[in-house]
Amino acid sequence: MNKKLLVLFVVIAILTVVFIGGRTLPKGVATADSDPMNHTISVTGEGYVEVVPDVSYLNFGVFFEDPDPAKAMDGLAIKANGIMDILLKQGIAKEKIKTTNLNLSPIYSYNPQTGKSTLEGYRASENFLVETKIEEAGRILSAIVKAGVNDIGGISFDVSNKEDLKLKAIENAMQNARAKADASLKNTNYKVTGIKSISIESINYPQPIFKSFMAGQSETNVPVQGGTLKVNVNVQVVFTFD
Repeated sequence: MNKKLLVLFVVIAILTVVFIGGRTLPKGVATADSDPMNHTISVTGEGYVEVVPDVSYLNFGVFFEDPDPAKAMDGLAIKANGIMDILLKQGIAKEKIKTTNLNLSPIYSYNPQTGKSTLEGYRASENFLVETKIEEAGRILSAIVKAGVNDIGGISFDVSNKEDLKLKAIENAMQNARAKADASLKNTNYKVTGIKSISIESINYPQPIFKSFMAGQSETNVPVQGGTLKVNVNVQVVFTFD
């Protein structure tokens, strides 16, 4: 056998083997660039944290009606100040009390026989949003109803440590992504060696849960349960493998 023919056989034998990161694989098992940093797998990781809410928001209001608009506002001021005093005595800090609406509107009566509307007076109203601990919500609701609140909008729940929950959810999402990458490479000759890139695609904070409340429930403290809330996170991770 001459030297030229021998060299040709050697070249053909080399071309039938795929080299990946210093390892050899049978032809057709895997296709990758010879640069280990280009051996990548992209995975979406999903993570969430479920928690019991620790914050409640009470939405309520007071109104006062009078034929005279000025007297309607004066009557409202007396009732609203009384509600404020009750809230402060219940231990609610001023910065946790927010006026969300102040309104003065005419009151009309409609006569279907004549088709005419008659001005009967004015309604002055003010709505509040109060932040409190969940365990105190029932007691405060009962107290303000007894003090004259005549418009209950309901109660919603939230969490105070959203940033901590976000970080924990991201951690869980990363663990989920790594588990998916490992599962994808199972039963192969490859292992995850590092991370090329990470992208936090979405963070869904818990939406406050709303519950209705009847103003007539004022004789005893109203039982309030916040249930659970979730923080959801999706991450896109590009892993390197070899």
